[in-house]
Amino acid sequence: MKIPFVATWGDDTVHCTGTEIALTDLRLYVSEIELLNAKGEARALVLQRELPWQQPNLALIDLEDGQGACRNGTSEMYAHLVGSAPPGEYTGLRFTIGVPFEINHSDPLQAEAPLDDPAMHWHWRSGYKFLRAGVRSTTDGFWIHVGSAGCEGTIRDISGCRFPNRIPIELSEFSPGHDAIAVDLKELFAGTDLTDGEAADCSSGPPETACNAPFAALGIDFESGELLGRQRVFAIDR
Repeated sequence: MKIPFVATWGDDTVHCTGTEIALTDLRLYVSEIELLNAKGEARALVLQRELPWQQPNLALIDLEDGQGACRNGTSEMYAHLVGSAPPGEYTGLRFTIGVPFEINHSDPLQAEAPLDDPAMHWHWRSGYKFLRAGVRSTTDGFWIHVGSAGCEGTIRDISGCRFPNRIPIELSEFSPGHDAIAVDLKELFAGTDLTDGEAADCSSGPPETACNAPFAALGIDFESGELLGRQRVFAIDR
């Protein structure tokens, strides 16, 4: 079973070589993937081991190609999940954007792919960047890195994080084998002014007011770290 992802700006796809709006980055870790049947019962999607992109329970989706505005990216892309689930008729999908706590704070120098990508690791205490995303207009730009913050302890011995910042996604009426998952950056950056000529960013740090709007779009209250129960960025693409 293959589940594709696509980068969009509203109803249009967005690319690193776009003109009015260009992608500058879009990479994300996907975990805890489950298919839902009509009764609401969940069945795990076990990912195919496909290094350097997938372990059985974790995948790195990479929708940038290193061209144009994506100068900090790579030419390699990986735009889908590939896995297997028990036979059945599935009508929904849920997953988490993020790396599970148990492996988020392990030693990246000893990690198996896709956790060995240095571009996706923050620093020893906070662990991995769950999501890297950015766009550029003709005069402006914005990028965001989402990951756990406020973590306590030392490497391999983190007791917890005040702001886990894992993003739960549930898409009802999702048809595996037919539908794709759109990552809508227009929604992600809807509260960001891309016309003021001042490029800005968000690194998930508590003082950054620029994080408030994109975190809300992801369904997280930035100031408290609490889940809001809704998100606007991930949607079904048919």
